[in-house]
Amino acid sequence: MSSPEESNALEQLSSLDRVVVREKTADYPNCKYVVTSSEGVVLLYAKEDCGIVNKVLAGKTRTFQIDVFDTNDREVIKLRRPYSVGQDKMDVSVCGQLAAIVRKEVTFFKPVLTINDTNDRQVIRVKGPVSTTSQCDFELYSNEKKRIGAICKRWNGLTRGHGDRDNFVIHLPQMDASYKAAVLGTCFLIDFLYYEN
Repeated sequence: MSSPEESNALEQLSSLDRVVVREKTADYPNCKYVVTSSEGVVLLYAKEDCGIVNKVLAGKTRTFQIDVFDTNDREVIKLRRPYSVGQDKMDVSVCGQLAAIVRKEVTFFKPVLTINDTNDRQVIRVKGPVSTTSQCDFELYSNEKKRIGAICKRWNGLTRGHGDRDNFVIHLPQMDASYKAAVLGTCFLIDFLYYEN
């Protein structure tokens, strides 16, 4: 059962149609993110829990856990990428309950990920471009193949050296807060898979 503060953080997320994600350079080796509204109001903080040995040896394929906190330091979302021999996956939990499963499909050209429900049935398909450059879009599609949002990577060259690494703008679909949390988690996974050095 979630507390009122956790519910308020998720209600805030569910009411928005766009958020901005900024990766911070502090706390190496762990990735750290700040999620804001399009007006710059801080909504959530996210921090990876990963050791330097795991990061150096496994790189982009490493296991990780990302804890997402509201502005009162209460955990509202937990992302867990376990070690997997087969298809890459990430579990998304909201307020302690499994809410979605994100999977990376094996493809030859364009990167494709799926956001699935708790029974591992596809709800959202995420299609990236052939070339994952410093400015490109990963588009979100419903099962009816209708475009419902996007995770947009934005060039951050001007602010490098001021504490920010990667910037993303997420155009959120009109869905339940748990799926919006899964889209946010998918943004972090995209950063790990395609933009980690």
